[in-house]
Amino acid sequence: MNRKHVDVTVDYFFKKKVIVLQQKKGYRFSIDSPILAHFLPSPRKAEALEIGTGCGIVSILALYKKKFSHITGLEIQEDLCRLSETNAQKNQFSKFYTALNGDFNHFYQDFRGIKWIFSNPPFMKLNQGRLSANDAIRIAKFEVNLTVQSLLEKSYSILDPEGQMCLILPYSRLNELLNMAIEIGFSLKRIQMVFSFKNGKPERFLIQLSKYKVSTDKINPLIIFKEKGIYTKEMEMILTG
Repeated sequence: MNRKHVDVTVDYFFKKKVIVLQQKKGYRFSIDSPILAHFLPSPRKAEALEIGTGCGIVSILALYKKKFSHITGLEIQEDLCRLSETNAQKNQFSKFYTALNGDFNHFYQDFRGIKWIFSNPPFMKLNQGRLSANDAIRIAKFEVNLTVQSLLEKSYSILDPEGQMCLILPYSRLNELLNMAIEIGFSLKRIQMVFSFKNGKPERFLIQLSKYKVSTDKINPLIIFKEKGIYTKEMEMILTG
């Protein structure tokens, strides 16, 4: 089968110990990806499912930090799925990472009993903002194929009784997400706000949901920049390991 060539760029993390290729055109990962990878717990011997893995950056960074024994990256876009597989190979994680091309809405039952799920999901509703003409960007950013509601409901249905889920989303969706999660049956385990600047407003939040009842651990906010163009020490640590 003839496959069109896709131009890529190269990014490095953890002092160039991790290499990540991503598409030059189309959806490109943001700082949310390393932030989510850092937020993920370290059950080590557990397997995890990443929904919407994209080029695989979150899974690759998590595997480098030995946070899971194996990660399956599910991606609806075939080009991105293949790219995530390439990134796993380039970082010697092929034994610990499986790339699957498919729609979570159709294949979620295949993962019944999984203990860990994480995702940087499509975060914009269809009535929010202007839909991109680029298919890759539209699918990754907007709830075209997968809504947050459906993501939560289907994830809850397949998680092990002791299963947990981690997400990063815009702060504007916090109350909506909490209401959804509680209604579905999730319990809030950890939450962390993310600010660009210390004196600004929260722009994102990281959340860990549990299928069983737990007490909530509120983590100190993550501040990305000390001043314009200069990362805080914590953010530098996240990017350099």
